[in-house]
Amino acid sequence: MRKKQNYQWDHLTLGTCYYPEQWNKSLWKEDLQRMKDSGIEIIRIGEFAWSQIEPRENEFTFHFFDEFLDLCQEEGMKVIFGTPTATPPAWLTEKYPEVLNCKMDGTKFRHGMRRHVNYNSQKWLELSKIIVEKVAEHYGKHSAIVGWQLDNEINCEVNEYYSESDTVAFRQFLKNKYQALDQLNEAWGTVFWNQSYTDWKEIYVPRPTVNGSINPHQKLDYLRFVSDTINKYFKMQSDIIRKYKKEADFVTTNGMFINVDNHKVVDESLDVYTYDSYPNFSFIVGRDLEKANDLNDRKKSQNLTEVRSVCPHFGIMEQ
Repeated sequence: MRKKQNYQWDHLTLGTCYYPEQWNKSLWKEDLQRMKDSGIEIIRIGEFAWSQIEPRENEFTFHFFDEFLDLCQEEGMKVIFGTPTATPPAWLTEKYPEVLNCKMDGTKFRHGMRRHVNYNSQKWLELSKIIVEKVAEHYGKHSAIVGWQLDNEINCEVNEYYSESDTVAFRQFLKNKYQALDQLNEAWGTVFWNQSYTDWKEIYVPRPTVNGSINPHQKLDYLRFVSDTINKYFKMQSDIIRKYKKEADFVTTNGMFINVDNHKVVDESLDVYTYDSYPNFSFIVGRDLEKANDLNDRKKSQNLTEVRSVCPHFGIMEQ
């Protein structure tokens, strides 16, 4: 039985995303004032700004966001602070390429966009814990902050993980579930096409096959493993933030994406859930324009229905 949702906002609030690192400081105050004049009461910051806090490994500086948050406090602007783990800095992926995610064929995703890491790399987990701890410890009690967003859009764009670290973690996930290879072979029906395993090291995350087919039982367990991985990553960040945040501040994340049990995310890690709503993606170039029809935007109604089941009292983080 799911736990009852206790956190609720007391009124509807209009907000926006703002990236002070992308603007000249001379514009900050005027921007905040124009937001307030437009009815905006809250902004989200920080989720893509790891290098503003840790420009080089183990070199931490808080001056940039200190200055901006103090200005927000002065101007009466409330802030949701995003943990900056959605886009690792260049020094990190260059020094520790093992944190990079891979395509199914083993090709690594390289630095330059986002969502290019895997969540089972021990080095990635170590460095993520450090940056989240540093951010939460320093900014947790700041009066301008009213909420915390975990990462940003996990499983957006990339929702499957094929690094060597994922294979190691997948084997452990299966050991915990089945205990013995005989039980795994029985559950997966591996007698078909001579797939039976005699050693855990013979098992990998799904890999390319001749005709692209993958044992459906293996695929199902793999997707459950992906969800389990993401849930653990959320909980790690949430547990750290809760050590430092003010009692009234909420913890959230923004979704809603596939291969993750969003109900479990809410139950284990969040106070309230927010999702991202982009009905225009049903029609714009590059997103199935050839399939566009008058019913495409109904898919977004489906998202709305789903988010109500995940968290009855919810927010929209991006629109």
